[in-house]
Amino acid sequence: MRVNRVASANRSQSSCPADLVRTRDGWILVQCVGNTLFKRWSRLMGEDHWLTDPRFRDDAARSSHGEILSERTATWAAERTTADALAELAIAKIPAGPLLSPAQVLNDPHVNAGGYLQSLQYPGIDRAVPYVTPGAQLSETPATIRFRAPTIGEHTVSIMEELGYPAAQVAELRERRVIGGQAAPVALGADL
Repeated sequence: MRVNRVASANRSQSSCPADLVRTRDGWILVQCVGNTLFKRWSRLMGEDHWLTDPRFRDDAARSSHGEILSERTATWAAERTTADALAELAIAKIPAGPLLSPAQVLNDPHVNAGGYLQSLQYPGIDRAVPYVTPGAQLSETPATIRFRAPTIGEHTVSIMEELGYPAAQVAELRERRVIGGQAAPVALGADL
C-alpha cells in the first residue's frame, strides 16, 4: 500500500474500482469496496482472472493499481448509455449512480423529496431561485432560511453607518471607490 499517494482525479485512494467514468451519453460513479463487490465487478467486466491476481487481492492492493481498474471500467461504460450501464450494475448489485448536472439536481425527485432546497425571490430574477437548506434538521429548533443572500454592496452603507461613520464620509469613500454601495443585481441565466 502506498502511503504517499498522488492525486488521482475522482478515483478512490482506498478502494478500487471506484471512479467517475464516461458513458455514451453522460457520466456515472461506480463504487466497489471490499472483495465481494470486486468479485461482482470482475464477473460483470469479464475479468474473472483478476480474482486470483495478487495486484487485486484486497482494497489496499487494488487501490495501488486503481488506474488499471478505472481504465477497464471506463472502457466498459463507454460502450453503454448511462441508463444501460446503471441497469447492468444494478443487476450485478454494484453501487453506482449518475453524475447529474446542476439543472438535473434541482429537478431530481430524491433531492426534492428530501427537502434540501428552498425557493426564495432574489433581486433581478423574475422567479424564485433555489437555496440549499441547512444540512441538519433539529426537531425542537428546526433551521430555516429566513433571508436571501445579499447583492454585492447591499449592506455596505448601513454597516458603515452602524460602525459610526458619518454619512458624508461614507459618501466620500463610495466616490473614491474604497467601498461599494448598493450595486445593481447581476441578471442570472435562465438555466437555474
